[in-house]
Amino acid sequence: MSLAPLAQLAKDNLAKYSVYYAGNMPHKAGTDPELVAIIDNLDKIYIPNLDENSRVVDELDAKNYISSKNRNYQYDFLTYSIDFQNKNMEYILYRRPNSSKTERTYILTKWEGSSSIAETIGVDGTLISIYDTKNEYYPKTIDLLKFEEEKNKILGNIIKAKQKPSINLQFIYNYLNQSKFN
Repeated sequence: MSLAPLAQLAKDNLAKYSVYYAGNMPHKAGTDPELVAIIDNLDKIYIPNLDENSRVVDELDAKNYISSKNRNYQYDFLTYSIDFQNKNMEYILYRRPNSSKTERTYILTKWEGSSSIAETIGVDGTLISIYDTKNEYYPKTIDLLKFEEEKNKILGNIIKAKQKPSINLQFIYNYLNQSKFN
């Protein structure tokens, strides 16, 4: 008897409920496993406020679009980016492999008109640096608070609406991910 179907079910469970597992996983202060879970599993997690006309569309260039009542969510499977469009502002959240391709950094960019501010986030969800259209600077306390506020505007509804799994595989999720956040 093959264990492959059981392994696939476990893998699907870990992805679908990753925001729940990440929020309940012990982690070091200053890290954000929920942010990383959202970016890595956006195509599998529950996204609130989708209406009956919302859908995921696969196109030839491997882009998936998810429309909602309040915003448009775009997830690009090639570059792993998420665009959040809200009136005159656009938020782009994506992951980028480093030069050795062993780890990823996550970039959150806010465009407002012709100016932008971007944050570089480490693989554990810690804020590494903030830069705007003029220069780069490392975070100070006020920058961290601003970053948290922006992040909560974008991802707060997804985190609040996280679903609890009927079969809880928290111990497996912790085993696979906890060392990254400690």
